[in-house]
Amino acid sequence: MTDRHSEQRPLARKEGLLIERLPDEVLVYDLDRKKAHCLNGSAALIWNNCDGKTTVEAIRLILQQDAPGKVNGDVVWLGLEQLSEARLIETTIVRPGARGRLSRRELVKRIGVAVSIPLVASIFAPTASAAVSCVGRVCVGNGNSGCGVCRCNGTTCV
Repeated sequence: MTDRHSEQRPLARKEGLLIERLPDEVLVYDLDRKKAHCLNGSAALIWNNCDGKTTVEAIRLILQQDAPGKVNGDVVWLGLEQLSEARLIETTIVRPGARGRLSRRELVKRIGVAVSIPLVASIFAPTASAAVSCVGRVCVGNGNSGCGVCRCNGTTCV
């Protein structure tokens, strides 16, 4: 049974992203927001099928092909909500009902763990200047040559 929400056609954001596909996950670095996202297999499958043409219901059926049992539509909606929150979806998605955001914990209670719950883990990545900052670091080497032992004092190595 489908409804108008299942007929939505989410569109994944592709601009301003560096994408690295690995065997069981996809790593996405957002160049604009300086944020890295790790999409597990289920989240990656959902995101990869957000082409603006495939419906939410069709994405559920695609996800079901990889799952050992029946895939509840809430699994896809959780993945879409996480992708949207990470700003990896361009279109606005509207989950059916006024139940509010569904947590992973609530989803596991509802359907068990027969399928891999979509997960998008995000972290802020430091800028290049912050990554090489001397603040609070102990350097290894000889003096200030970059090869010796040095202690950081404020923003400079001494």
